[in-house]
Amino acid sequence: MKAPLEGDEAAASAGAAPRVYKPEMPRGWWLRRRHYFLYMVREFTAVPMALWLLWLLFEIHRAANGPKGYYPSASPAFIVFSVICLAFATYHSVTFLSLAGVIINLKLMGKRVPPRTIVAVMFGLWLVASVMIAAVLIGFAR
Repeated sequence: MKAPLEGDEAAASAGAAPRVYKPEMPRGWWLRRRHYFLYMVREFTAVPMALWLLWLLFEIHRAANGPKGYYPSASPAFIVFSVICLAFATYHSVTFLSLAGVIINLKLMGKRVPPRTIVAVMFGLWLVASVMIAAVLIGFAR
């Protein structure tokens, strides 16, 4: 003898459509907890950075005809927007690199490298890369 069917199986065998669970989230769900809010801010940081990069590509395209007649954007709006984008990029980088110890599982000589060490190395590499890029940009500006 077969076991009796339960729930959706019974409804499906009777010809009725199975019930589908549809979770409903209120619009401001991410405002309820600080962690959710900071997560959403981090995800939003990609938008102004993408807009800034599009602006940079436009400037590169304008400069493609040569230095004559090209004047880079030095308007106050561009400077303010660049500073805001720098703040977003810094926040994005800090939050991402802070998670490196959780994401990277590294073993050295049979022992697991502590997460704090991994995070410190990542921030150190970020500093080295930033100094090298600044040196190259300053060198080309001369």
